[in-house]
Amino acid sequence: MRKLIIEKAAVRANMAVIKERARGAALYGVLTGDGGGARLIRDEGISRFAVGTVEEAQALREAGFEDEELLMLRATVDREELERLVDLNVVCTISSVDTGLALNAVAENRSTVAEAHIQVDTGMGFGGFLIGEPEKILLAYRSLPNVALSGIYTQLHAVSPKGPEVGAQLRQFRQVLDAIHAAGFETGTVHAAGSYALMHFDEARLDAVRAGSVLLGRCRRSQGDGLRPVGFG
Repeated sequence: MRKLIIEKAAVRANMAVIKERARGAALYGVLTGDGGGARLIRDEGISRFAVGTVEEAQALREAGFEDEELLMLRATVDREELERLVDLNVVCTISSVDTGLALNAVAENRSTVAEAHIQVDTGMGFGGFLIGEPEKILLAYRSLPNVALSGIYTQLHAVSPKGPEVGAQLRQFRQVLDAIHAAGFETGTVHAAGSYALMHFDEARLDAVRAGSVLLGRCRRSQGDGLRPVGFG
């Protein structure tokens, strides 16, 4: 079995680039698999992490990440998964009325309040509430008493650093944010940029950014961006 060797100096170099690009925005370290390298990036100042499976969240908690914020970047209506996420104190994703009601039911059954972020689809098909249905998003704010909505996010897509897609997506996303504020609700932490958008679109920075492949120096690169490949094996 091949082993991935992580170079600490490369991680530190990439973290310096990420922090410079983030310019004070909160950082989510997006982890996959067993969360390899999580301690390294925690040592470099990241205290928020994003995962895609319940198993990844559990692995981090069992590895001693007890107080760090863990954000689940996938909505689910599976009761067993939601119960585990609530028990692990994971920030869940709500991408529809159904996923919100499912999470609320689990939290109510446990006599607790679950934390969640709203996911908005700005037309790229990555999942989430559709921008053309703001009333459904507002329903989530109004009718989930056992869910604390602490953030909202979208996922951006761009063909090239000079393409118009990201600007259009961000304008649509801001329209949703304006509708939420006009209804008297707070949006909490607002985030849109993943690794590529972080490196190429300053306007996508917002309150927080999600750093995944950029941590490994493996996102779509620009000449002289300062990133270094992290692993070899």
